[in-house]
Amino acid sequence: MHGKTPMEHGFILSCVLLTLTLQVQQANAQTETYSKGKVMPAPTPMDQEAIRGQFQLTEFTMEPGEVDQAIVFKDPAGEQTVLFDLSQGGAIVSFRYNNIEHTWGYNGGGLLQMAFHNHRTDGPWDGDYNPTQAGDGTAMSLVTGIGGNGKDTLVLMTMMLDFNHNNGFYQYPLLAVWGGKVDEHTPASYFSPYVLETTAHWIKNPGGEPKYYLMLEERITHIADEKIGVFGYDFADYQNWEFGVRAISPENCPCSSSEVKYMAGGLYTDQTRSVGLAIAMPSSNFPNSKVGAGFNSDYMWRNHSFHLSSAEALDGITNKSFIWYVMVGSWDKALAFSKNIGNIGGVK
Repeated sequence: MHGKTPMEHGFILSCVLLTLTLQVQQANAQTETYSKGKVMPAPTPMDQEAIRGQFQLTEFTMEPGEVDQAIVFKDPAGEQTVLFDLSQGGAIVSFRYNNIEHTWGYNGGGLLQMAFHNHRTDGPWDGDYNPTQAGDGTAMSLVTGIGGNGKDTLVLMTMMLDFNHNNGFYQYPLLAVWGGKVDEHTPASYFSPYVLETTAHWIKNPGGEPKYYLMLEERITHIADEKIGVFGYDFADYQNWEFGVRAISPENCPCSSSEVKYMAGGLYTDQTRSVGLAIAMPSSNFPNSKVGAGFNSDYMWRNHSFHLSSAEALDGITNKSFIWYVMVGSWDKALAFSKNIGNIGGVK
């Protein structure tokens, strides 16, 4: 076969470049048409569910001046506005009702989020292996995907970091990669082999005020074939300093999940307990364990927190599902609702 002349090669290359240019121009035209709100020809089901058309995004500034992107998730009645921070592992950084901010939200250690604890004795001192939704404060847990319809359903996928920078001497540490670069902080940040899937829904409040409560369906997946032992499940709610009045039910727990149907509590501005936020879970989340709750106050950072808790092993490549609820407004209505969630069940 005879070789082509340089001119023939140049002609072919020109045709290829022209074809590619036309294809790029056509693609750009289609993208521009879509961005102006017009319907693209024959959209696929994936396109119809695309995130670009579903969610309202905003910016939220944490201390010290860190600007994060967050998803705005409003209830169908327009009474509550919740911000899920995409730089903080999808944790809730702001929860506003009646124009009152309920979540502390100044840094990743003080949000409304899930955290997990495992007592370690592998090193020169005892430590806490602590995969946390938001991350460790210097590097943040990575949100790898979001979905849902943006109105009454929101889905987030989070790869969690160890909040305690491997002070528990976990034997297979993985240095975190943040922003496409290996972490260079001191102390170093470490990835933990756990994925947290969060699905947020608005559900009707039978008490009527507010009209809706927030339900959080969670699934934690252990992606490493290893045995860690018992994990403490920490359902964390950090609130502003003015929410200093406590409420809890049942009292005097931890209690066997066979003895109680739910665990609930929260923080309020005064003894009427009419303005505040509570969280609750059905005890059936942990059918073979005890459930409990407790309070804490941070006098340096000026916040109060309430934590639901239980413990269960998650060894090997496996996952666990559970649910919890966030209820603003009065404690009376939150408690009445909490007493009924035991009839719903916890594991999905």
